[in-house]
Amino acid sequence: MIAWCRPRSHRSAGAPPAASRPKASFRFRASVAALVLAAAWGGEHTWAAATAGSQGRAALLRAEAELGSRRLDRASGALSDARRSFARMRNEMGGLGPLLPVARRVPFVRTQVRAVEVLAGAGILLARSGEEVVEAAAPILRPSDTGATFAGAVAGLRGADAHLRRGVAGVDAALAQVSLLDRYRLVGPLGRAHRALADELPPAAARARTAERGLRALITFAGGSGPRRYLVFSQNPDEVRPTGGYLGSYGVLDAQRGRLALERYDSVESWYEPRPQAVVPGPQAPLALRVPSPPVRQTIANVNTAPDWPQAARLAMDLWGKGGEQPVDGALALAPDFLARVLAVLGPVEVPSFGETVTAANLVERTDYHTHLEGARQGDPNRKRFLTALAAVVVGRLLDAPASRWGGLAAAVATGFDRREAMAWTRDTGVARALAERGWDGTLPAAAGDFFADAEFEYMAKNGRGLRRTYDHHVVLHRDGSAMVTTTVTIANTRPFSAGGLQNLDSASYIALYGPHGATLDPASDPPVSDEAPVAGHPASGWLRSAEPLRTTTLTVVWRVPHLAERRPDGRWTYALHWMRVPAHAGDRLRLRVDLPPGWHWERGAPPARSKLDADVVGAWSAVAGSRP
Repeated sequence: MIAWCRPRSHRSAGAPPAASRPKASFRFRASVAALVLAAAWGGEHTWAAATAGSQGRAALLRAEAELGSRRLDRASGALSDARRSFARMRNEMGGLGPLLPVARRVPFVRTQVRAVEVLAGAGILLARSGEEVVEAAAPILRPSDTGATFAGAVAGLRGADAHLRRGVAGVDAALAQVSLLDRYRLVGPLGRAHRALADELPPAAARARTAERGLRALITFAGGSGPRRYLVFSQNPDEVRPTGGYLGSYGVLDAQRGRLALERYDSVESWYEPRPQAVVPGPQAPLALRVPSPPVRQTIANVNTAPDWPQAARLAMDLWGKGGEQPVDGALALAPDFLARVLAVLGPVEVPSFGETVTAANLVERTDYHTHLEGARQGDPNRKRFLTALAAVVVGRLLDAPASRWGGLAAAVATGFDRREAMAWTRDTGVARALAERGWDGTLPAAAGDFFADAEFEYMAKNGRGLRRTYDHHVVLHRDGSAMVTTTVTIANTRPFSAGGLQNLDSASYIALYGPHGATLDPASDPPVSDEAPVAGHPASGWLRSAEPLRTTTLTVVWRVPHLAERRPDGRWTYALHWMRVPAHAGDRLRLRVDLPPGWHWERGAPPARSKLDADVVGAWSAVAGSRP
């Protein structure tokens, strides 16, 4: 009762005194105002920072393009621009002053602030890494001693390798920083900058690591990590072989501490004829050599019976040892077109024993004349002496090239390897990996999707450059991604009959055709004479064909392929094609037709109906199941 009658208090237990409420309310409102101000001010600075970051990214892309064009000064300027842009990006956050600690506590704003700091740091790392790459390229593309030769360059290459390693480490560190932002929700130009870097950095890091491995491999190849010796073969495309041509001449390349020298160079017959033990007996030889009657022994001159240079190189090195020679570390194959590319940079050479001046423009023609026309007319059993002497002179000039020509030679050599006019393989795993990464080892690729490779082994004829192939390739895709693939090969012998038939009696060849992974030969194919062992997962069968002078011959192969097109997570289908040209040959043509299932259509255009096969044809096209929108 007493309690019931007591007056009620207006203050609840624990509440602050009334006099303190205005001060608390003021602090609360001030805090809210500060947060709002920090959010607004931080947002403005974040936007400006993102703009600076976009400018920095553009400068990095410009630097990469300039470096790819070997314009080092311009690349350095672009990297300086990038560094300044990313520094400005970072400084924008400093412009918040005392509001920066507050901005780091405001939800959403703090993630944008954090992103600016991370992206700016990553950008500066990338700019510094690019500067290291330019420093690495300088002694190779712009040597200080323009009279130096490659023989004295290994020390400089080691310095370049150190720069490149630091550049790779910087790119990897930047990639790790950018990946930290993957869990953040970033908006506007900041979000776009993050997505762009997240997309671009992994392939850039991969390219940097590939370049670093390549430079290290070059040092090793040149004997910088210990003496190396290599077999060097000249291929003759007028006698077609799966890797390009008959291995008509050979040499030994010695590499010690960066000094490369050609020990000897001679016709391949001069090596294997006195060494009858250095052979693969007929019954054990590949199918291309067992088909003739009687079977042909396999010598070092015809180790390239399959379209895989590492396989040929290993066999050549094995036979080399059986011939009583000191071991070698690898083997290279060069076609006349590769030698012509070298002369386009170095200029004409003299072949003294023949009184000939050979240029990039006439190298192939003079080689054909001496090797086939003049040699056959005179019945010269040593008619390959000209190519042997020429190759020795050109390779010697290449090894002694002054530093002022290195840039042009690097481009010419790379193009020759890209077009498989040159191939190389070595037992050193680091060097072999660097060659394989660039497709320079002559390995048949383990390509998914539609695939075709024509591996021809021609018997006796000297007409390979006069053969022209037309491939009519018809693909019928099914709804489950399987396909029926029909290819008709038409080989035209465009040259007339030659006196005595030494140069062009016909084009008698064993032709192995390689198809897509998992494919089986359909009975609708022309009956093969044999089944070949798969290479890189690609099945193959072999046929005999011959085109007489000024006539054609045809061959049809049909593959059933259980998985040709790939279905993507978004429901679209990808048709990919990897078509291998006959190495060191030009003038062939591909006519392609791909039939989609009813109701399907190409999303951005169909594959090209016609292609010249002066290079491999590689591409992928997207198809949509359903009617057009």
